[in-house]
Amino acid sequence: MIRSFPHFGIYVADIDRATRFYVEGLGFDAQEGGRTDAPGPLLEMPGANVRTQFVKHPDGLRMELWTVENRDPAGGPVDPRPANVPGRAHLCLVVDNLDTVAARIAEFGGYRLNESRSDLGYGELMFCADPDGTRIELVQVKSGWTGYAEE
Repeated sequence: MIRSFPHFGIYVADIDRATRFYVEGLGFDAQEGGRTDAPGPLLEMPGANVRTQFVKHPDGLRMELWTVENRDPAGGPVDPRPANVPGRAHLCLVVDNLDTVAARIAEFGGYRLNESRSDLGYGELMFCADPDGTRIELVQVKSGWTGYAEE
């Protein structure tokens, strides 16, 4: 029924800051991007000026970072939002060293949510957030655990 899943998108308040975070901070590669005039019905915002930037992880995962340049972001503060907001997604990254990646996230404008750190038996897990509050689950798996396709 579904033929492919080519990417997912994350709305960001500052596309240059978000691109730097994912490319320089977390090792994604910058892909094509640009400005488009989004049709009013698409975003339910007539006259919106949309800017996009694709980033790709070496394992093939693609994200579209997008922003509306001529509209203020809707909603509340940028700080990490509660985990129980319906429809709010998170990214899951399997890492070699949880502390090293969490430090890079903070260095590039994100947030460490240290209180979320847990040992789940198969490894350690901690949530962080990007500069716009999108949660990022970091998982450092123990040797021999095969719950993820890549370790």
